Amino acid sequence: MGCISVTPRCCKTTNEQEQEDLFQIPSTRRSSHPVSERAASSPPELHKLIDQSQSAVSDCSFEKRLEELSGVELLWGKSRRDLEKIVWTEPIKGWEGEDISCLGEIVWSSSALLHDQYMEAETRRHLVLFPSHLLILAVDEEEQRFIYQGLLPLSGISVRMFMKNNTFEITGSMFDSKIIMCSNEEEFKIWMAHLPRRVKKASLYRAHKQHKLAMLLPCDEDWKRQELEKYLQQNPIQGWEGAPIQHLGHFVYISTVQVRCTHSQTFEERIMVLFPDDLVILSTDEQKTAVKYEGRLPTHSIRALERSARVGHLEFEIRGELMEPMRVSCTKSCEYKTWFFHLQKPDYSTNTLSFNRQPPPNLPKKRKSCRY
Repeated sequence: MGCISVTPRCCKTTNEQEQEDLFQIPSTRRSSHPVSERAASSPPELHKLIDQSQSAVSDCSFEKRLEELSGVELLWGKSRRDLEKIVWTEPIKGWEGEDISCLGEIVWSSSALLHDQYMEAETRRHLVLFPSHLLILAVDEEEQRFIYQGLLPLSGISVRMFMKNNTFEITGSMFDSKIIMCSNEEEFKIWMAHLPRRVKKASLYRAHKQHKLAMLLPCDEDWKRQELEKYLQQNPIQGWEGAPIQHLGHFVYISTVQVRCTHSQTFEERIMVLFPDDLVILSTDEQKTAVKYEGRLPTHSIRALERSARVGHLEFEIRGELMEPMRVSCTKSCEYKTWFFHLQKPDYSTNTLSFNRQPPPNLPKKRKSCRY
C-alpha cells in the first residue's frame, strides 16, 4: 500500500494475562543502575502494598493530607494546585491535537527524577496522572513553563515497585522502561496509592472493551462510531508510530470499509479514520479483540477518484504521488458520499483528468475599440 506499513506486536487479551502483565516481577528488561541496587517487591509484598494503598485512599485522614499537600509550594513558588491549573489552562510547548482538558480531571501530580537506563542520566520531570493516561512533562526553569515529553495510556503499562529509595518502574510495549524516583516517601506512597489501581482499572476496562469491540464493527451507526472513537483514544494501538492519536485533532469521520491495493486481488476489511490533516488506516485481528496500525496518509497529498462504474458498487480510488492507488469499497451510500466529499479535491471534477493536469491558460481580454 505504498507508504503504509505494518509493525506486528504481541497483545494479551484475557483477564488472567492482563493481571500477569500488570504485576510481572521482576522486570524482563536488563536494568542497570539504579535498579540493580534495589530489590523489586515480591508478589505477596506487592499485593499487600496495593491493599494497604486501596484502604488508605478511602481513609479520611489520607484525603485531608492530600488536600494539605495540594497547597504546599512545589515548583516556581507555586503550589501543586496552581501547577495543575497551569497544565489545564496555559499552552504546553510541544503539545499538539485536542485540548488537554479532554483527558479528564487530574488525579495527582508531582515532580520526580526520571532515570535513563541507557544514558545513565537523571532528569527532572513533572508527572500528571489522569484517569486513563499518564502525562510526562519536562521543566523549563528559565521560562517557567512545561514541555511535552509523552502521553502514556494506563491500559498499556505495567507498574513495578522497588522497596528502597522511593522508586518505581513503568514498562510497556510501546515505550522504553522508565524508572521514576519520588522526592520523598510520602510522595511515593501517594503514587502507589493511585497509579497501580488506575492501571489495573484501565487494564480491566480494556479487556472488557475488547470483548465488545466486535459489537462496534462494522461501525455503521452513529453510536458505534462514538464508542469506537473512545476506544481508540483510551487503548493502545498495536504497531502505532509517530505522535499519539490524541494529537491528530478531532475525529472528522470514521467507518469500516473494504480496501484493495493494486497488487492484491481481494478486498480486506479496514477501519478508516479521518482527521483534519491525516487519514489513518487500521485493522483488527481475526477475533476482533485488538486494533492494529496499518498506516497514515496526509490528506493534502491524496485525492479520491470515483470508480463506481456499476450500479450498487460504492467504490472510489485513493491516489497520491507517494503511494500506490488504493481501491475503497463502502457498504452504504451515505458512507460513500461522506468519504468522497472529504477526500475529493475541487480541482478535479472528473476522473478522466490527468493527475498532474496544469490549470488552463487565461483567455486574452478584448480590447476596447478606439474612437477619434
